[in-house]
Amino acid sequence: MRLIFLMILGYLTVKTCLPLLAQLLRKQGMVKENYRQEPIPAALGLVFPLTLPLLFLVQVGYDFLGFSSGLNRGEFFAFLFLTTGFGLLGLADDLLKNDEEKGFRQHFRALYEGELTSGGLKALFGFAFSLVFGIGVRLTTTGSWWLLVPSVLVAALAPNILNLFDLRPGRAVKVFLAAMVLLMVKSYWYEGLNPTLFLAAPVLGGVAAYFPSDLKGRAMLGDTGANFLGGVFGGLVVLDGDAVFIGLTLVLFILLQLVAEKVSFSKLIEANSLLKFLDDMGRD
Repeated sequence: MRLIFLMILGYLTVKTCLPLLAQLLRKQGMVKENYRQEPIPAALGLVFPLTLPLLFLVQVGYDFLGFSSGLNRGEFFAFLFLTTGFGLLGLADDLLKNDEEKGFRQHFRALYEGELTSGGLKALFGFAFSLVFGIGVRLTTTGSWWLLVPSVLVAALAPNILNLFDLRPGRAVKVFLAAMVLLMVKSYWYEGLNPTLFLAAPVLGGVAAYFPSDLKGRAMLGDTGANFLGGVFGGLVVLDGDAVFIGLTLVLFILLQLVAEKVSFSKLIEANSLLKFLDDMGRD
């Protein structure tokens, strides 16, 4: 029942805030053309870092009411720091983006030559935030310290991986939802109701409220939204604490990052009939 309540709360909160934020972005000129050359709000994913941290605090409220969710306070605030930090970095990237520089290699080459790009800023501080998060989790739990490095890398890479898919309406959100459902099913199968599910529930509700606008090409997630949601997934993988799942996720992230440096995901999806069908599903 609590999971359903949190999903509904997330849905209603984002649904209420979405049109107001879209109006503000239009008024301030933060618009881009969609694939139909129509001006639509850019970085509307800002609705997530603005609303979801407040909903995460509901978990703390449950503890005060005597309905323990098993949430470790140290882990919770480390997670809150990580996700909010990535949302801030995403917003900075949306405001300062230099589209001429793409990919880790280009950003690090620019840094080597003494030039800071928005992507380089995001990579450097994203890693720093992930390191703080990883250390915070290890200091407040009985988890093994050998998991620190893979945990930091998963948290740091997750936002960029999701951002790699944010090239067509609804694609990044579909990938995020699929990843979150997989994580939640795995977590429930092995642990039953647990903090991972309680933190994920309002996110799924909020994303469900936003999804139609993105899928129909009426809004753009932006780096703000993609980074925040990627941080949510990476953070939850780490908090879930399954060493095997953390390791497998890290290997997948590294492979996806290496592939992205060589080929276009859009071309790979277009070349596969099943992936193309799933990618086009629900889109105008």
